[in-house]
Amino acid sequence: MSALLDIRDLAVTIPTGASEVHALRGVSLSVAPDEVVGIVGESGGGKSMIARAVTHMLPGAARMSGEVTLDGRNVTQLDGRALQAFRGGGVALCFQSPRSALSPTRTVGKQMADRFRAHSPGGDLRARAVDAFQAVGLRDPEHQLDRFPHEMSGGMCQRVMIALALACEPRVLIADEPTTGLDVTLTGEILDLIAAQAQGGRGVMIISHDIAALSKICDRLVVIEAGRIVEDGPTREVTHAPKNAYTRRLIEAVPDIREKRGVATEQRGETLMLLSDVGVTYRGRFSRNRVPALSDVDLEIRKGDTIAIVGESGSGKSTLSRTIMGMLKPTSGRVDFGGRDIARLSFGQKRGMRRHMQMVYQDPLDALNPRMNVEDIVSDPLRLVERDAARRSALIDRALNEVGLDPSFRPRFPHELSGGQAQRVGLARALAIDPDLVVLDEPTSALDVTVQAQILTLIRRLTERRDRAYVMVSHDLATVRALCDRVVVVDAGRIVEEGPTEKIFTDPVSPKTRALLDAAPHLSERLKETQ
Repeated sequence: MSALLDIRDLAVTIPTGASEVHALRGVSLSVAPDEVVGIVGESGGGKSMIARAVTHMLPGAARMSGEVTLDGRNVTQLDGRALQAFRGGGVALCFQSPRSALSPTRTVGKQMADRFRAHSPGGDLRARAVDAFQAVGLRDPEHQLDRFPHEMSGGMCQRVMIALALACEPRVLIADEPTTGLDVTLTGEILDLIAAQAQGGRGVMIISHDIAALSKICDRLVVIEAGRIVEDGPTREVTHAPKNAYTRRLIEAVPDIREKRGVATEQRGETLMLLSDVGVTYRGRFSRNRVPALSDVDLEIRKGDTIAIVGESGSGKSTLSRTIMGMLKPTSGRVDFGGRDIARLSFGQKRGMRRHMQMVYQDPLDALNPRMNVEDIVSDPLRLVERDAARRSALIDRALNEVGLDPSFRPRFPHELSGGQAQRVGLARALAIDPDLVVLDEPTSALDVTVQAQILTLIRRLTERRDRAYVMVSHDLATVRALCDRVVVVDAGRIVEEGPTEKIFTDPVSPKTRALLDAAPHLSERLKETQ
């Protein structure tokens, strides 16, 4: 079958002061009609650069060579109206972070109408927008038109992005990391929706670090390392009989939800925190309506616990983690830490409580202060407990060493760190004052599979210290099974199931738990079984 999108010997070079970065080197690949092609590889390998080169969205100083053809037409030198038409009806790009890509000052309905007006004007634009939102599975599309991006969940924003991309019926849809940070059921729905566009002679290219999820929907996988394609073939051949050593390392780094950890939960120690009948209600912004986010939550956290909080987007996971940290005040019930109700503590008392509990955030680079170097970032919580500069310096070195970073990282700023290094710094900051409780909010969702494996190995080693407790919010059930002793399943603000990890994974009681487990992606066979 002839190629729909054909990329030949594509190279991208980016000047950086006195030197230059070769972002892509001689990349050749194609997408056939009705085909779904996945592009995988580590962060910085060049995956997203392919999408930006095809759609003419490269950084200003970048130089590109090679040829890109669509339906046999060379589109490398397009500009002006021809380029605008190509980006609509030729190739459309769904960006990685939908909230960042959508305008924060316009409703999603107006943004949808703008897209129709620019590429296919005519008709009742509001009615067309309703149809477009309905086609991508947005519930109550008429109501959604008048909402701003910040009023929608991540999954809803991603559906809006897909609707915008599909508005002009592009020949090729390119999705760049479309499911980062989404739960397993929503990930499956979004990927199925994107893959379904490969019909009627259209093609789809999906860029992702989630190899297990792509293996379920892609016809072919293309593996890229350091700007070069190292493997390209049918999905099953690539995932189960890779020819390249780099591909093999990527596959081996994919966590497997079916692998047991076998943690002994009887190692639990004294009670650190007790949530009793906790409820949290949000007040509507433009009305007096009150929206319950948590209801009747009972949870005990003991020393030695490694507890996972899982559930779909909007289920209340993040609300629960922030309530545990004292960032949200319960509207009912009690949250006792060390025998004190943290909701009744003064600001100064809560600040002192940070000596005993710390949080590690989801996006490592966004969570670190860009104006502070690593030394200042790690040192910041130490000011709560240690005024002596020499002693504080020794504690900084200890924390960096605990997460596998040497003292040479002290003067570096966040923009000089990779994603994995930034997450290690976030962990070091949390561990520097040796807290009793560490809350991890999606600690690996923004990282590629090999860096994920490194961070998970680090966290696993940290959790072997049974004098701390860890609470991890995650949508990655394979990671949960590998790391956690106990699992708490949240749905619609309520805990619907709780217990030892292996019992939850092998004999779930709640239908919601079973649905989450059924939706979890995995490679149908492990690589070692085919050797």
